[in-house]
Amino acid sequence: MEDFLTPGEYFRRRRDSRPLKAFGQHFLSQPATAAKIVQSAGLAPDEAVVEIGPGLGALTRFLLQQVERVHLIEVDPAMVEYLRERAPAQKAEIYRQDVLSFDFENLSRTLGKRLVVLGNLPYNISSPLLFRLLEAFPAVDRAVFMVQKEVGVRFAASHGSKDYGVLSVLLGLYSRVEKLFVVGPGQFHPPPKVDSIVLRIDFLDAPPEGPGFDFLRSLVSAAFQKRRKTLSNSLAGVFGLGPEVFKSAFEQAGIDSRRRPETLSPSEFLTLARLLRPSVGEACLP
Repeated sequence: MEDFLTPGEYFRRRRDSRPLKAFGQHFLSQPATAAKIVQSAGLAPDEAVVEIGPGLGALTRFLLQQVERVHLIEVDPAMVEYLRERAPAQKAEIYRQDVLSFDFENLSRTLGKRLVVLGNLPYNISSPLLFRLLEAFPAVDRAVFMVQKEVGVRFAASHGSKDYGVLSVLLGLYSRVEKLFVVGPGQFHPPPKVDSIVLRIDFLDAPPEGPGFDFLRSLVSAAFQKRRKTLSNSLAGVFGLGPEVFKSAFEQAGIDSRRRPETLSPSEFLTLARLLRPSVGEACLP
């Protein structure tokens, strides 16, 4: 097996190759930062670990030292070939696949345990991936991700802030999000134009009781599509419900319908969803 290379070494050897913009490739080049990210996951040797977009193996090399087996999801065929030359087959399962179509639920069932997911995420898939992991709940126990700082701040935002949005609400109901540390552009090859941030996301043991993820997502998304309007206006006509249904739900929840969506806490959205769900048939869901 060959050693893992730094981005500089790899691209000096492969003069015909370069990072692919289509895959959002910015390779972490600082081993100390990679080790810190892996350490942040608090891994036990027998845990079911999935790495997203391992690329040149900046995190992988440390994961292989800490756990018995890792599952690597990589879409770039050149990186898949590189990883197969370096990650021992008995310790690494490599999937050449778009992570957004990966079956986390099936892997969790097969292994008989919840997953720990890590990755230096391409900026263009960060939000879609978080929605995908929420859909896969409770297959995932926790995640440690490096994402664009602006995006990470939104994931961890509290209600009332300008960064608060749909994923802030859903993550607030299904997990605990912790901002760990910021990583500057100079630690990547090629350097991105923005800072990155490392987050740890600990998913709850059980989902919130009541409306289900799909209904919650639909309700919260509808509210934030018109975030500058009041709730009574932003939710008007959603799910085919009349104003009297919403008026009753607002009153029972103790929520002023003149408030704007960003002022509602995750628990208030959950209460509203529980009250509205019985009035909505499956055919009315988006």
